[in-house]
Amino acid sequence: MTSAPDRKVMAPDLFSALRGRNDVVTFLLVVAVVAGSFLGRYSFDLAGFTVRWEQVAPVVFVGWLVIQPGSRLDLVRTLRHPVVLTFLAFIVWNAVSTVLFSPSMGKSVAILGWLTIDLLLLAGLMSLGARAVWAENIGIRFVVPWAFAGFAMYLIANRTAGAMSWGTNLDSLYDVYVTRLSATEANIYAAILVFWTLLLVARKGTDRRWMIAAAVTVPLGLIASQTRTAVFCMVMGLAVYVGYELVRRRRNPTPLRAFTFGPVAVVVGVLVAYGAATVLPDIGTERPSPSRHETAPDVRTDTSRPAQDKLGDIDFTGGTVGFRMAVAREAAEDMRGVHLWFGNGTNTFGLRHEQPGSPGVSGHIIMLPVQILYDAGIVGLAILSAFGVVVWRHVPWRRRPIAAALIATFIAAATLTSMFWFSVVWIILASLLRPVSRDECETGGEAGQNVVEERPSALETTEIEERI
Repeated sequence: MTSAPDRKVMAPDLFSALRGRNDVVTFLLVVAVVAGSFLGRYSFDLAGFTVRWEQVAPVVFVGWLVIQPGSRLDLVRTLRHPVVLTFLAFIVWNAVSTVLFSPSMGKSVAILGWLTIDLLLLAGLMSLGARAVWAENIGIRFVVPWAFAGFAMYLIANRTAGAMSWGTNLDSLYDVYVTRLSATEANIYAAILVFWTLLLVARKGTDRRWMIAAAVTVPLGLIASQTRTAVFCMVMGLAVYVGYELVRRRRNPTPLRAFTFGPVAVVVGVLVAYGAATVLPDIGTERPSPSRHETAPDVRTDTSRPAQDKLGDIDFTGGTVGFRMAVAREAAEDMRGVHLWFGNGTNTFGLRHEQPGSPGVSGHIIMLPVQILYDAGIVGLAILSAFGVVVWRHVPWRRRPIAAALIATFIAAATLTSMFWFSVVWIILASLLRPVSRDECETGGEAGQNVVEERPSALETTEIEERI
C-alpha cells in the first residue's frame, strides 16, 4: 500500500470503474459493508454468540476477495502490510491475556472474533488500492440523511412523550429521548456522524451546496443525540484540520481555494445549535397547556416531563461523567501487579463487576483507554499505541490534515465511549490509507511539490480519474 513517499495514483470514479462482473460484485459488497456499519443495533444469535449484521457484510466481502484469483493475491500481499501486522499483534496479545486470566472464554472469544473481523475488513479494503475510495464516496453521502433522520426521530419521540420512539432511547438520568437510529446507542450514532462529517468536509469543503446542507443538518443530528462529547469533538476535529492545513500551506503559499468555508460553516452551525439547545433545553418536548380548572399544576403526567439540560450539564461529579468515573474506579481495583502489565483478559470486566447503581446488570467500562488497559494491560496499550504510530507513518502526506483531525477526534471520543470494534472505524482508516488520487494531487496546495512518481504496485492498478 502507501508508504512515506506519496504515490500519485488515480482513484476510480464511483461508477465508471465498474468493469466486468467481478468489479460490480466487489462494488456492491463495499456498499453492503458501509451500509452495514450504520446498522450496529441489529443482530441475531448463532451458536450461542450474538452476531451483528455489520459483522456479516465484511466476512462476505473478504470471502469474495479470497475466491477471486486476482484479488486473493492482493489480499495476501496486504496481510503483510505493517499496519495489518501491528494490529494482528494487538489481537494476538489480547488472546494471550485472555488465555491466562479470563474467567469465561466465551465472553472473551466474542470480542476477539470481532477484532479479527475488523482486521479482515481493514485488509480487504486496503487490498482494493485506489478503489477503496468507493467506501468513502458512499459513506459521506450518508451524512445529511443520517443527521436529518436522527433529528426528526428526536422531535417525534419527545413531542409524543415516547409514544412513537423508534430510533431513540430514553435517558433516565435526564428524562429525555435521545437519538440512536439504527446504531447501538446515541454515543455511537453521534460518533459515526462526526467521523463521516470530517471526511465530507475534507472532500467537499469547497462545494457550498454540500457544506450548507451539512452545516444545517449535522448540528441538528448532534443535538438529537444529546451527546456533549460529540459536540466538542466536531468543533475540535475541524479546528485541528484547518490548523494543520494552514500550517502546511504556509510553507508554500498557494490560494486556499475557499477550503475554510466548509469547516467554518459547520462549526458555526454546531455552536448556534448548541447554544439554542442549552438555552431552550425543552425543545421538542411536549408540555401541555394548563387547564383553567387545574388546581394542582405540580403533578406530573406522562406528557409533562421537566425540561432537562443534558447538553449543558458539564458537572464532573454527577450525571454521565460521574457514572463513568465510578466505573473507572472499579476497574482500577483489578489493575494491580501482573494484571496492570498483562491485563485481565478481553471483555472480562462485566464478569467481575456489576454496573454501578444497577444491581444484577453486568458492568461495561465504556471508556476505551481504560478498557484496553483493563483487558490487555500496559503491554496491550503499548502495542495499540504503536499501531497508531504505524498508521500515521503510512497515511499519505496530503491526507495528513484530515488524518490528524480524525485521530484527535477518535481519541477524545474514545475517552467516553468505546467504538473501537465497530466497522465504521476500520472503513475510515482504510480510506485514510488509500493511495493518493489525481483529484488530491490537483487540489492539495503543494500539488507540484513532494510528488514522487512511482510505478503503481499490484494493489494500485486502477487508472481512472476520480470525478466525484
